[in-house]
Amino acid sequence: MSNPTVVSSSEAVRSLEACRIFAGPVKEFWPKFAQTCASLVNPSVTAVLVNVNGDWKQAAAFPPGREFPVALRGAQFAELMVRVIAEGSILIPGGGPMVPALVLIALQTGDPKESVVLVQALPGVAADHVSAALAVLKLAADTPLLYQRQRQLERARRELINYSQALEILAATNVPTRFLAVAMTLVNELASRYRCVRVSLSWRDGPYLRVIAISGTDKFEKRMLAVQKLEAAMEEARDQDEEIAWPALPDTDVISRDHRAYSEQEKTGSLLTVPVRVTGEVRGVLALEREEIFTEHDALSLRVVADQVARRLDDLHRHDRWFGARWAAAARVELAGFLGPKRTWLKAGVILGALLLAFSVFVPLPYRVNASFIVRADALMHLPAAFEGFIGDVNVRPGDLVKKGDLLVQLDSSDLRVELAAAIAERQRYASESEKAEAERKLSDLRAARALQAQSQARVDLILYRMDRAGLVAPFDGVVVEGDLRERIGAPVRSGDVLIKISQLKGLYVEMKVLERDVDLIADSTRAEVAFNTRPEDTFGVKINRIEPSAVVDTEGNIFVVRGSLENGAEWLRPGMSGVAKIETQKRTLFWICTHRLADFLRLKLWW
Repeated sequence: MSNPTVVSSSEAVRSLEACRIFAGPVKEFWPKFAQTCASLVNPSVTAVLVNVNGDWKQAAAFPPGREFPVALRGAQFAELMVRVIAEGSILIPGGGPMVPALVLIALQTGDPKESVVLVQALPGVAADHVSAALAVLKLAADTPLLYQRQRQLERARRELINYSQALEILAATNVPTRFLAVAMTLVNELASRYRCVRVSLSWRDGPYLRVIAISGTDKFEKRMLAVQKLEAAMEEARDQDEEIAWPALPDTDVISRDHRAYSEQEKTGSLLTVPVRVTGEVRGVLALEREEIFTEHDALSLRVVADQVARRLDDLHRHDRWFGARWAAAARVELAGFLGPKRTWLKAGVILGALLLAFSVFVPLPYRVNASFIVRADALMHLPAAFEGFIGDVNVRPGDLVKKGDLLVQLDSSDLRVELAAAIAERQRYASESEKAEAERKLSDLRAARALQAQSQARVDLILYRMDRAGLVAPFDGVVVEGDLRERIGAPVRSGDVLIKISQLKGLYVEMKVLERDVDLIADSTRAEVAFNTRPEDTFGVKINRIEPSAVVDTEGNIFVVRGSLENGAEWLRPGMSGVAKIETQKRTLFWICTHRLADFLRLKLWW
């Protein structure tokens, strides 16, 4: 057997440091990482495997293009990967010169849903050197995690710079109060900060975009060919609702024909257009021209700037033209022809007020009493621990749907298995003593041995009974409403401790809380509507079944509980959901609706 060259721990840390501070994308990181790990133990064949939808795919290998000496597929290999993820690392000694030793390390990425394993094959290596290789390669386990955190820090730093720059530009645009002045301030600020030859802003004018501001230029001819070409490039960005750069940014598939045409005509080194969106709709487009090529970071920072200034530009564009004043003047002219030219608004207000008063006094409207509600279930099952032990495995969490017989929680039965083995051995020993006493015709020893054998058998039966109840199964189809034990794996539990609560999804009903002051209004009510906090846009009809005869003290005061059944269900309904209920009552006038609270208050305070 050959002995590989294994670097020291300090040398390994220095080699891995380059990977940890690597600034490139993920697709370039894994080949570099595989090469670095291969350099730690030489000779070796290294592969990085990633679990994609239950199937292990090779993300990188070193040497590249070389077939791995061991098959990285099959059921046995899948079981081996499960062990690696659970244990952190596995060492498999080689079986001779033709069967290499394997070192498998579970890599940390920071994402609990992502499984990545480093596999290194060491052909013809002695067992002690394989252990040394494992110790060195364990130092690489946290390298992907540190790389990801380094990228997150860099991303956070760039976002901080982008938002800081956006706030500075926003502060500069907050000084002017007219739309065109704000637009000129914006393009001049962007031209200065991004070292641009020219920055232009277009805004929607009917169905088209029109250039309204160009940096360094107070006036320009809108019919110029260059302006029309620029507007065509802006329309191209608006149609795709995407930042478009020419030359194109890496890994983009946008159409940039008009951008290329404008750049070739104006002989600009680089062109970048950024949509200005308001509530998801493109209202304008920024176009930046400079000799230096635009990068993805430039596009991202300009997107932040555009998002920050979009609302102010849109508000000024709508109000700077003073459409409201013209509409008000036109309405006054029409009313003056009917009511007379003097005090037109006062006359119109008096007539409108009289009509509203008559409507509020004489026209009854539907009136509904507001109440809070919560969804209850008829069946709720508590699943306790059958014996004192430790939590071994958890398969569900609150909110999971389960079927009858599904295994929910498995208590650790390793201690029970040890006790079972000891009890079986003890039972066998007493059985042997019983046979020996029977053969020697020792009646008293025979009876004692058989009594002890029966006692051992009872102990075996008790242990088997506990092992059968080590797994908590769902007693019926339903949903888990309480018992998030994923962070308590290995924690001790006592016999009788409730671990899981399951509720049936059938038989759900609504429990509404009506204030004491409103209970008289709903005495004859038979129907209500409810809206859930999770989905306020959907309402459900409720048939009122009964009103509890006695009041209950609540945080809001005395309440009466009203129970009702849902007329229509939904798959997402769960026990414990809450929201607002509106209970239908008799029709009331708008005047009564607005004044009955005050009237009741005065009756209580001023009666004699």
